[in-house]
Amino acid sequence: MAEAVEDGGPVRVPETSGVVESEKRWMIMLSHAHPIAMLASLKGRFDAARRAHRLQRLRSRGMHIGRDVNFADHLYVDEEFCALISIGDSTFFGPQCMILAHDAGPETALGAVRVVLHPSCHVGARTIILPGVEIGPRTVIAANSVVSRSLPADTVCGGRPARPFSTVSQYIETHRRRLEVARTFAYSDYESPNLSPERRAALVSAVLAGDVYMLGGRSAELQQIGGSQRTPFGTYVPRPPITAPSHRTQGA
Repeated sequence: MAEAVEDGGPVRVPETSGVVESEKRWMIMLSHAHPIAMLASLKGRFDAARRAHRLQRLRSRGMHIGRDVNFADHLYVDEEFCALISIGDSTFFGPQCMILAHDAGPETALGAVRVVLHPSCHVGARTIILPGVEIGPRTVIAANSVVSRSLPADTVCGGRPARPFSTVSQYIETHRRRLEVARTFAYSDYESPNLSPERRAALVSAVLAGDVYMLGGRSAELQQIGGSQRTPFGTYVPRPPITAPSHRTQGA
């Protein structure tokens, strides 16, 4: 119980211990913070609340958004027809991607068709996904691609329009061989907040000399100590590959 002061003296106020203790710790931290750091912390909390509200609104309108999806603020979705969009578990979007579910005429929405991203897809920055496509599962799309046809599972794709140019197995094997000779750095030590001038100089020097890999980013996300903001796991169980007929097929 906490005390609040009114005209008649202290009043006992019931509290939820976990939430209140968390708020107390946050307020104590802010009381000792630099004003800029305090504003950044407040903005982070506001952004998180806005992101949660957006997710709730889209799901209430029929859009499927799976678990462990980095549904970032900069991801544009066709909200007018969001019920036609499905995003599977563990899907990642780079900055400023766009998902469209209809072709618009001057006054009337035309040709609204379904867009399906199956689980474990990775969509590179500024990729545009057009109506009527089905992607994955486990499909990697290079940055700045335009997806106008469905893309098969377990492939690496890119281009305008996007087409497969490798399998995921080949892609992983290529990087596995490179890892044997490349310099590696721990993500938790070299992400921006922890990047000292000395570490920055070492990283730049290594990049100029050859291939460099940052390891442990996904582990940091799972421990909530870095990386992108993702939808909650809940009782997360990876779903098996899904095969379904596509509205559009990968063409030549």
